[in-house]
Amino acid sequence: MTKPQIHVLIVEDDVVDRMACRRSFAQDTHDFEFVLVEAETARDGLQLVHTEKLDCVLLDYNLPDLNGLEFLAELKDDLGAIPLPVIMLTGADNAAVAVEAIKLGAQDYVVKDPNLQYLELLPAVIERVLREQLALKEKQLMESSLARAEAKYRSLVEQIPAITYSTALNVTGKLIYISPQIRQLGYAPEELLADPEGILKLLHPEDRTGAYTQISHCYESGEPLRCECRLLTREGKVRWFLNEAVLVRHESEEPLFLQGILIDITKDKEVEEELQQHRRRLEELVESRTVQFERRIAILESANANLVSKLGECTQAGSAQKKCADQFADLYHNAPCGCHSLDLDGVFVQVNDTELAWLGLAREEVVGKIRLTDILTPASVKKFQDSYRHFKEHGWVRNLELEIVRKDGARLPVLLNANAVKDKGRFVMSRSVVFDITGFKRTGQ
Repeated sequence: MTKPQIHVLIVEDDVVDRMACRRSFAQDTHDFEFVLVEAETARDGLQLVHTEKLDCVLLDYNLPDLNGLEFLAELKDDLGAIPLPVIMLTGADNAAVAVEAIKLGAQDYVVKDPNLQYLELLPAVIERVLREQLALKEKQLMESSLARAEAKYRSLVEQIPAITYSTALNVTGKLIYISPQIRQLGYAPEELLADPEGILKLLHPEDRTGAYTQISHCYESGEPLRCECRLLTREGKVRWFLNEAVLVRHESEEPLFLQGILIDITKDKEVEEELQQHRRRLEELVESRTVQFERRIAILESANANLVSKLGECTQAGSAQKKCADQFADLYHNAPCGCHSLDLDGVFVQVNDTELAWLGLAREEVVGKIRLTDILTPASVKKFQDSYRHFKEHGWVRNLELEIVRKDGARLPVLLNANAVKDKGRFVMSRSVVFDITGFKRTGQ
């Protein structure tokens, strides 16, 4: 099997020593095949370094034109580095020279002894030096790659509007890194990096306990951290942030640090509060309109009762009775709101024309055929079912916000108010009023 080759330059003016090296390297006991290139002078050696493809240099200290230290000095490139490993060969009394050679960039040195026993060590020394050189190059490449990756990551992180940070695990809140975006709160990164509490010092007093609890849970369980909190600017202004973080682990699964990001959600919170205000206003308006409409319904019911009583007494006034009944039916079917009644199972037993027009359905498709839940969105079905059980038990429901699905697939937001019709305490059917709140929804948005 072919062995990998190692190209070695021997810079040695002693012919006998060069021959001894050749014999030692020619033995078939090595893991590598040593290819030797020889030079009698330092100048010849320097020239061969630049013209030959070499892996290392064996350099004798005593040369006719330059000594070993001068050779090393001239071998250095423009950056002061020696381009390939050099092993210095010195005499037993030249320990100081060996030390100086190492300072100048030699990888190692071997002491030449009169019995030439050093030749047995050379192959192993060369192999070790080359392994160290390879490991050093790999380390340098890895460090360079990591430096480029870190620079790229840092550049990316520092361009996004969110605040990114890393904290140590041994001291809660102690920052390892924080992006320059923290300046939007009036603080320099260096200022918070030097503070043991880091970002935690900016927490709103009401949020501190909860934040510490959630961070501790993240440390203990290893689960991602996700919470909303308020931070105070240097001027004392409140800003809302979404805090998301995860534990970064070593390949051995040992946690190293907490890596997180803070996203400013202040505007979202302001919009949310505004929507809540609109919702409260809508509920107040709907409640007021419902009371007014119930009063009108009561008046109509009272009038209808009187009318029925009079019509019963006046059998000869049939035409008048029909006219009144038609007027009441017209009022019921053409009211500006939907009206319907449901039986015990939630099936339509009555529905006015207004609500049928909203649904885009004919009366024969609805009455006795479908339940109210058949025309609701899934979310509204659950809300209605929960409320309907309460309704049948207590006899009323107020301001139940639902979403109806029309025949054409469009959705209609409505507000339902209902009373139960009972006979001797037994539920018979519901009497419901439904308002189209599309306009109120737009006002709230």
